[in-house]
Amino acid sequence: MKIFAISVIKNEADIIQYSLRMAAQWADKIFVLDNGSTDGTWEKVLEVADDKIIPWKQEFKPFYEGLRGEVFNHFRSEAQDGDWWCFRLDADEFYVDDPREFLKGVSPRYHFVQTQTFEFMLTPEDLTEIAFTGDAALDIPQLRYYNQHTYAEARFFRHRERLAWEPGLDRPRHIGIASPTRIRVRHYQYRSPEQLQRRIATRIAARKNGFAGWDHAANPRWTEYLRPRSEMFRYTTDEALTTKGNINSYAHKLHVLLLKRVFHGLGIWP
Repeated sequence: MKIFAISVIKNEADIIQYSLRMAAQWADKIFVLDNGSTDGTWEKVLEVADDKIIPWKQEFKPFYEGLRGEVFNHFRSEAQDGDWWCFRLDADEFYVDDPREFLKGVSPRYHFVQTQTFEFMLTPEDLTEIAFTGDAALDIPQLRYYNQHTYAEARFFRHRERLAWEPGLDRPRHIGIASPTRIRVRHYQYRSPEQLQRRIATRIAARKNGFAGWDHAANPRWTEYLRPRSEMFRYTTDEALTTKGNINSYAHKLHVLLLKRVFHGLGIWP
C-alpha cells in the first residue's frame, strides 16, 4: 500500500516546509501545485524537494477546487488499486493518527475517509502572551486553544483504475462509501496576526476572481476572527483531545448506502 498526497498551496511561506516534512513521514510521494504564491512559498518548496516531495508546477490562475483533479490526473499512473490518495493535503493540517497505520485498518468495503478536525484558533490573550516568530514550527506549539466541536471533511480515497476525476469537480465522481471511523486532524488556519491577515487577503482576492467559496473569510477585519478562550478547550496532549460533538457529522442515508453497495459491488461504479 502506497499513499500519494496532493498539495495545492498559495502564500503559506511560514508553514509549508514544516507541513511537507511532517507529511513525508507517512506519504510515499507528495505532488505540489503552487497556485501563484507571492510570498516565497514556491521557493521554499523547491528547497525541500526530494524523491518524496515533488514540486509539479507553479501556475498563476484563479483558484477552483478542480485544481486537485488536475494533479491527480497527471500523476494517477503512479498508483495501483489498493493505494490511497490524500487528495487534499492542506499545509495547515497535522494528523493526530498516523495515516499509514489508520488506512491499513480501513475495511475494503469502504472507499474514502473523512477527518475529525480539531480547529485551533487565535485568542485575544495570545496576542499579548505569545512572541510570534512567523515560523509555524515555533509558533504552533504555543497555540493551545481549539473549538469545542469538530467537523468532518473527506481527505483520503482508495485508488481504483476506473475512478474518474472530471474537470471542475472537487473530488472524483463515485468516490464511494465513507468509512464510519474518521481520522483525527489538528487544524491551524490562523497561526499569527500577520499570517491571519495574509490568509484573509488571499481568500478575498480569490473570491473577487470568481471563486464561489470561502464566504467565512469575507470579512477584512482580522480581529473579528479571534475567539475568546472561554468558548474553547485548552490543548495539553493529543491523547487528551476531546469534543462536545461534530457540527457536520456525515453519514450515508440507508437507501443511499444500499445503492452504493450494489453499484460498487457489481462493478457498475468503480
